Formats: sequence, C-alpha cells, structure tokens
Amino acid sequence: MEKTVKKVAIVGGGPSRRHAPFDDESWEIWAFSSRAWKYPRVDRWFELHSMTDLRQQLAGYKRGRRSYRGYMRMLRRMSCPVYMQKVHPKIPTSVAYPLDQVLERFGRCFTSTVSYAVALAILEGYDVIGLWGIDVRRKEYRHQRPALRYLLALAKQQGIEVVLPPQARLRVPGKPRFVYTRVLYAYDWRSPGAWWRKRIRRRLRARAKRAKRR
Repeated sequence: MEKTVKKVAIVGGGPSRRHAPFDDESWEIWAFSSRAWKYPRVDRWFELHSMTDLRQQLAGYKRGRRSYRGYMRMLRRMSCPVYMQKVHPKIPTSVAYPLDQVLERFGRCFTSTVSYAVALAILEGYDVIGLWGIDVRRKEYRHQRPALRYLLALAKQQGIEVVLPPQARLRVPGKPRFVYTRVLYAYDWRSPGAWWRKRIRRRLRARAKRAKRR
C-alpha cells in the first residue's frame, strides 16, 4: 500500500499567503493572522497570545487588520482546532498548544508563531512543510529569523521536504544551529527582557500623543 504523504502549508498574513495551496486538498492549511482577509479554508488556527496582549495589539483601528472584537468573533465561529496557550471557555474549538512537548524536543528556541507551528508539524511527523505569507524580511522580524531557520534546517535534516515560495527569500542552512531564547514568544509577552516590548512601548506613546491632540 502506498504511503500517504502528509503535507502542511503554514500560512501567515504576508502577501504570498494568496499563493498558498488552498485548492489542493492534499495539503493541510495551518494559519494565523489578525489581517482582515478571509482564508479560503483552514484546518488549524494558531493564536498563542494572551487575551490581554491581543486587546493591546488590536486596540484602535489599523488598516487591513481586524479589531479585537472582530477577531474574537472570528475565533468563536471557527470549526477547526484553535491552538491557544490554554483552552478558552468562549472559543468552542480552542485547544492548548503542547508547549511542554515542543520545549522538551526542541528547547527554548521559539520567537514567533510560525516557529511553534513548524515545531508541531515536525513533532507530528509531516513529510512536507510549506510556508506562505511568512514575511521575515522586515527589520522588526530580525529576531525571529534565526529560530525559524534552525527549525526548518532540523526538518530537512530529518528528511522533511521544505517548500518556500520565491517571495519568502528565507535561506535554510544545511546544518541546524540551535538558537536559544530566554523569553518565549507569546508566552513571555510581558517579560521586561522581551525584544518586542520596545515596539509596544513606542505604539503606546504614539497613541497617548494622539489622544492628547484630540
């Protein structure tokens, strides 16, 4: 009997998301993003930030983004598993992400949502992992690239095929190089040592200035 090839497309909110294999049923679609874009289909969704952090991130109007209320409404209506830090009572299909398992297997290397999704795909034995809509070229994502390269290199070392669209411009090294992070993305969101806190503080200051001018 011919073995079924397990393929997963991990889809973020970047422009190349539109080229993900939504029409090919041989691919599972794992997605995450607060962008106001309707994914043609989704088999698993990832939202690993705490509710407090989501409120802060999605406060106010941002062009192309969902509001906090709109995003939560979308999560409540999802029929697929929604991976979160813990089961949320108001999101019927929410499930707890297996953090302890991936930390035991891969160590403290998680600096983005996509890194958690890639680790889970490796853990569950997928044969092909593809990335679409993952924009790691922007300056603010420079902290996320090394861990993602490590996990993808680890996947290739284990015989997993890695598929990247031309827009990704992500180089996967031939040899995995472990990347340690003291603060885990999303889970340690409010840690004073987290690299993303500077960006959040800038946003809050800018919001306060706008409020004063009104």
